[in-house]
Amino acid sequence: MFRKKADYCLNCVTKPCVKVCPLRNDIPLFIKYSNEGDFLKAFNVLSETTILPAICGRICPFSRLCEGNCVRKLKGEPVQIGYIEAVIGDKAIKKNYPLFRKMNDFNGKSVAVVGAGPTGLSCASFLRKLGYSVTIYEKHNYVGGLISHGIPDFRLDKEICEKSFEKIINLGINIKYNAFLGKNIFLKDLRKKYDAVFLSLGANVSKIPSIKGKNLKNVYGANAFLESKVKLDLKGKNVIIIGGSDTAMDMARVAKRCGGNVLVIYRGSSKDMKALKSEVSLAKKEEISFMFRTNIKQIISNGNNYNAYLYNDSGYNFIYPCDYVFFAIGSKVDEKVNKMLGLKLDMNGYIKVDKKNMTSINGVFAGGDVINEKHTVAHALASGRKAAYNIDEYLKQFDNKSI
Repeated sequence: MFRKKADYCLNCVTKPCVKVCPLRNDIPLFIKYSNEGDFLKAFNVLSETTILPAICGRICPFSRLCEGNCVRKLKGEPVQIGYIEAVIGDKAIKKNYPLFRKMNDFNGKSVAVVGAGPTGLSCASFLRKLGYSVTIYEKHNYVGGLISHGIPDFRLDKEICEKSFEKIINLGINIKYNAFLGKNIFLKDLRKKYDAVFLSLGANVSKIPSIKGKNLKNVYGANAFLESKVKLDLKGKNVIIIGGSDTAMDMARVAKRCGGNVLVIYRGSSKDMKALKSEVSLAKKEEISFMFRTNIKQIISNGNNYNAYLYNDSGYNFIYPCDYVFFAIGSKVDEKVNKMLGLKLDMNGYIKVDKKNMTSINGVFAGGDVINEKHTVAHALASGRKAAYNIDEYLKQFDNKSI
């Protein structure tokens, strides 16, 4: 079955799948090697550009990227690129393939990476490959960022995640957990201790509209709630999810598994939803209800009883009794943390960087969500890899001089 899927690739000259891949994975080449049964070579091809094939192979929005641009799609079904990538990643875990074929010797320089999400892990991995001593500072007691706390277990096997992260840590990367920037670690101290600093703080503060009732007890931001890993007993409760993203679908399915009667409300049509069609389909199969072209005006409480005031495109207003409301309409940076850093920010509170990922302070770099990159794991990994090579270019100007 696998060979049949791999052999379906035409290995076309123009490689439209590669052009739209945020990581620029050489898709035809790793499929060619896997079709020949040489999974080590296939994994080596992937490792030139990505560090998490077993994860990306499962959660990347392929229908919008590589598979959506596959030549095969013109006359039928696209090549199942994600499936093939995941199989290669799984083989690498099972056979314990090294993440990188070659790694440079230590060059005597060190870099601090703040944040162990996909951007930080990618930057740290490629810096280590280039010969740097790398220490990651992570505020949680685990690595992975949104991969670990933002994607539910039923959508992504956590054992696969842990084994993928092990490959990264085994490169010789140091990790310091429970390290909060601005609380027990400070940028000025990191700058003194390391030759360069990379900030990959993420942007997981939930956006909640300024409506009446937004601060009520049972009103949450989906991003922050998923990160908190709090378990709620929603049995028999009416739960409203506001939004049409993948996060909205994750939150809806989590609430359903907690026993809730779940309704997803989205301001646009079903075609406008940002969530993958496959995720929406799964949500519907789980008997999650949808209401389109509808939005929320306010939330009113009467003791423990909540009412959501809703309105639709036709101007019709109505009340929906609910017990919990979760907003999944996007996330933003922690502006307090960013302001505390003393770096230049853009008008939306994101850290400003130049084309080389450099912030307004020499030797301090930033990437990923904190500079407003696109919010996918693939884009995050690409951002971290790019920053690693930019940091390398910057530090090669010095002979063991600190920043």
